[in-house]
Amino acid sequence: MKKYELVIDGKKYEVEVDLGGLSPSVLVNGKKIDVAIGSSDAAEKPRIERKKTKKSSDDKNDNVVETSDDPGDLKALMPGKVTKVLVSSGQKVKVGEPVLLMESMKMEQTIVATKDGNISEILVSEGDTVEVGKIMIKIN
Repeated sequence: MKKYELVIDGKKYEVEVDLGGLSPSVLVNGKKIDVAIGSSDAAEKPRIERKKTKKSSDDKNDNVVETSDDPGDLKALMPGKVTKVLVSSGQKVKVGEPVLLMESMKMEQTIVATKDGNISEILVSEGDTVEVGKIMIKIN
């Protein structure tokens, strides 16, 4: 198992990776992440994709990892709990302006706008628990 310390947007992550054997093993800050390895053709690098889990339709909090390339989609970088939503739908925001507070690993984090624009959707509420990759707020 190889250990890495990653810093992404100023946040530290301890990552342990073991790609040997039949099933790869990945731990992020001590939490096991289920992964599958894509094809390893000469023209394509192996990539790690997060497995999706089935959720019941009556599940109030949809924490399935979402994919989006829009820089205005503010995603959870770590699992945590939303403690305060600082904006409302339609509100104008500027890059760097705080839009959301969340608690992760017993530390409060301020989530800021990643682009200038208007809040088009707020997909979380105070008290919601979110997983890595969950889109919380959309800015357009």
